[in-house]
Amino acid sequence: MKRTIVIVLVALLSQISCSTQQPFFRQATVEEYLNQLVDFMQENHINRKSIDWVSFRAAVQQKGASAETIADANESIKLALELLNDQTSFLITQTGEAITFSTTCTDTKPPAVTIPADIGYVKIPTFGSLGVSAAIFAEKMHGEISSQDKADLKGWIVDLRENTGGNMWAMIAGIGPILGEGNAGFFVDSDGVKNSFGYKNGAAMYDDGAVVQVSFPHTLLSTNAKVAVLMDHSTTNAAEGIAIAFTGKADTRTFGASTCGRASGNNTFSLSDGSVLYLTVAFIADRNEVEKRGTLIPDEAVSADMAFQKAVDWINN
Repeated sequence: MKRTIVIVLVALLSQISCSTQQPFFRQATVEEYLNQLVDFMQENHINRKSIDWVSFRAAVQQKGASAETIADANESIKLALELLNDQTSFLITQTGEAITFSTTCTDTKPPAVTIPADIGYVKIPTFGSLGVSAAIFAEKMHGEISSQDKADLKGWIVDLRENTGGNMWAMIAGIGPILGEGNAGFFVDSDGVKNSFGYKNGAAMYDDGAVVQVSFPHTLLSTNAKVAVLMDHSTTNAAEGIAIAFTGKADTRTFGASTCGRASGNNTFSLSDGSVLYLTVAFIADRNEVEKRGTLIPDEAVSADMAFQKAVDWINN
C-alpha cells in the first residue's frame, strides 16, 4: 500500500455529497465503465484472492446490460459493492451521490453521567472532515485533555459510544496524549503487508509520516493512569480503529457492547467519469499484530446504563 490509508467512514458521505458539482467530459460506454470499476476491485480489494472474478464481472455487466448511460448504472455499482461482502467500500459519483451497500448500526443512547473529580473523561465524536479542520479537531481534544489533567488523576475514560466513524487520523492525533507514543496498530493488506499507525509528538502517524499534526501537543502529567474505553454497537469504522489502537495498551480495558464490525482501511480510485471509489484494501491489526475482523468484543460486556459506572469502578479498584 503506497498511499496513505483512508479510514472508511460514514460521516464523510454527507460531506462529500454536498460538494459542488464539477463537469467532466470523458465519453465511456457503460461496459467500459463497469469493467474499470471491477478492475480496480480485482486488483486492490482486501478479498481479491477469494472472489471468483469471472462470475463477479459477468454478474455486474449483466445487471448493467440495459443501462444506456453511466448514470443509469447505479444498480450495477450497488451489486458490485454487495458482492465484495465488506460493507465498507462505497462510491461517490461525479454529482456527489453516495452509492453504498451497508446497513446502519445503532444502539441505546447512553445516559447522562457525573464525572468524578479524580477521573478524566473524553468523548470522541463522529468527525468526517479533512485538512485544516482535522487539525483543529485534534487541537480541541488536546485542550479538553489538558484542562482535566493533574498529577494525581486515577485514570481516563475514553468514550467511543455513538461514534459512527470519520477521520481516524484526526481522532488519533486528538486522543494521542492518552493513547501514548509509538505504534498503536497496523493496516494489513491481502498480501499480508503491514503499515503501522500510531502517535508521535502530537501527530497521527502512518508508518514514519505525520498525517494530522497538533501544533502544541499536551503531555500527560502521569503516564501510569488507567484507561477505560467505552464502546457500543454504534461504534463504527474509524471509531473501531481507535478502539483497536487502545487494544493491548497496558492498564487499559474496554466496557460496553460489541461494535458494528466495520473497521478497515480504504484507498481511493478515480473512475473515467469523475466518480471516486473508496475501496477496502486492508484490515486493521492491534499493536501486537493481531488482526481484528468483524465486531470488537469488549473486555467487560455491560448495558448502556452501567458501562460508565463499571469503568469508574475498575479505575478505582
